[in-house]
Amino acid sequence: MYTPAGVTFEVTRKLEKYELLDELGHGGMATVYRARDTRLDRMVALKVLHPHLRAAPQARTRFTREARSVARLKHPNILEIYDYSGEDSDESYIAAELLTGPTLEGLIEGGPPLPAEIAACIGVQVGRALSAAHASGIIHRDVKPGNVLVHDQRLVKLTDFGIAQMVDSQSFTATGQILGSPGHMAPEQIEGDSIDARTDVFALGTVLYFLAAGRLPFVGRNPHQVLKRIVDGEYADPLRVNPRIGAILAQIIRCALSTDPADRYPTAAALCEALEAFVAEIGIEDVDQALATYLKDPAPEAERLEKVTIEQLSARGEKLAEQGDLAGALARFDRVLALDDGNEAVLRIVERLGRRRRLSELLPRVALAGLVLLGIACLAWVYLTPVQGPRASRLDAGTPDAGASILTSVDAASPDAASHIDGSTLAQDVDAGTQLRPAQLTQHVPNLPRTPRAVIFDPSPQRVRISVDDAPPRPYGPGFQRVDLRPGPHRFVFQAEGTCCETATFTVNIPPGHTPFRLERTLAFNPARVLVRSSVPGVVHFSAGRGGVASGPTDEIFSVPMGQLDERRQFTVTAEGRPVYTGSLQLTAGSLAPAVRVQLGPAGGD
Repeated sequence: MYTPAGVTFEVTRKLEKYELLDELGHGGMATVYRARDTRLDRMVALKVLHPHLRAAPQARTRFTREARSVARLKHPNILEIYDYSGEDSDESYIAAELLTGPTLEGLIEGGPPLPAEIAACIGVQVGRALSAAHASGIIHRDVKPGNVLVHDQRLVKLTDFGIAQMVDSQSFTATGQILGSPGHMAPEQIEGDSIDARTDVFALGTVLYFLAAGRLPFVGRNPHQVLKRIVDGEYADPLRVNPRIGAILAQIIRCALSTDPADRYPTAAALCEALEAFVAEIGIEDVDQALATYLKDPAPEAERLEKVTIEQLSARGEKLAEQGDLAGALARFDRVLALDDGNEAVLRIVERLGRRRRLSELLPRVALAGLVLLGIACLAWVYLTPVQGPRASRLDAGTPDAGASILTSVDAASPDAASHIDGSTLAQDVDAGTQLRPAQLTQHVPNLPRTPRAVIFDPSPQRVRISVDDAPPRPYGPGFQRVDLRPGPHRFVFQAEGTCCETATFTVNIPPGHTPFRLERTLAFNPARVLVRSSVPGVVHFSAGRGGVASGPTDEIFSVPMGQLDERRQFTVTAEGRPVYTGSLQLTAGSLAPAVRVQLGPAGGD
């Protein structure tokens, strides 16, 4: 028994100088335990290579590479390595600092949506970790939410350099190896081209998207479809998925996710600079302090940040408008209206900008009309002077009246015209100026037509129930495949029939348009649960299916990730000194598979 600070742990077994207390998690290569270093009397995270991989040279080499690569890095946002078993040890392990918080996946799934500025602060800390790794010649190659952990309610740390590429390594090249997590791999990584720091920038872009939008950018029915969408650059615009993040952060994410590495930020440091400039607009100068404050008490800090954001961006937008930067002003006002759609002060400013813009378009036309009338008058004077005086006087008298009539008609039209801001024109101005697209202005400006648009559902899987704007859910099918919605943000809930998939709750800003808007949503499959009973204790390892590999102990229920609803998966059972057992099992996402019992051969047998 071990009792640190009043918490009791049962020592399950000893591994050299470490007491293994409980399991923290396991993956395809190793299991991570909470352990105690008996010599230094400190708690550590002990990553132990799976028994069936101990004899695999490639696995042991990869394990060694992780230990050596991370041990070279000393950075507050990188997991610290304490100890390594060595290549000749019977059991390969890495001892590292014990982190206290969840992964970014757990942070998002278990809590409220992150404020955009907090997502950016996390991105800065991960970017700094990557900058330190890149400066040491190390490309991480597997940056994803599951490899970033919150620690001590104050910062995040990048972990798992297991497939890191050492740029100066002679035994591992940067080409020809497709290693990484499908949803976060850069196109050049998928296609086996050369990789560099920009490969990690792309992966960090997927993490930023996940933090800001609450979902991954690249999703599909299977890994192949996901990889194809990455190569094609096919993903839902983050501003459309979550208009509250604003056009500036959305553009930062788009740049990081560029298909061509040359179009991305050249370094992780450059991406950090863009994110720091984004948060500085609302007064965040110390990213570390801002993140620590939020992590200690998220709800009140999120509320405070929203108020500050509205105040700061309103003032910033007004200043930019005064300077003539319409695109920049609209980008800020757009986000304010996404956060507070009834903000009267901003609506008045936007209306005034629209009136000013409309008048600026009309004045040249008025001037042109005046010139035309003046030309007509001159011609009339030249050609009609010999005519009798009454006729000439009528022309002379009529010219000013005609001009006044045009001016009067324009002035009479201007108030009505100016009160209707042309949303499409404003959007074009913003696109032309900064490639930022205000998603909200068209729905908040007074008197702008908001014709309903057909929204066609495209869920995967298709056995789902769909709720729109908190209405009672209806089953998707021939009688319910589309709805007509006014442009603007709408809340959707896609809930799968049964337990196969996770429920997706999200908000989408429906843009104005005349053609149907297709709303795609792929639900994440829940893992299957398995129980393999064995004649002697051992380790069960499921091969990589569409959901990925999984391992767990015999005689205990553990989870196997799924990439489709039903799948027959191969598995092995290994135990020290016993022949390897190989079998297969039919798995269903979200369900417990029928228990299977295996009989391992005698010790020392073949």
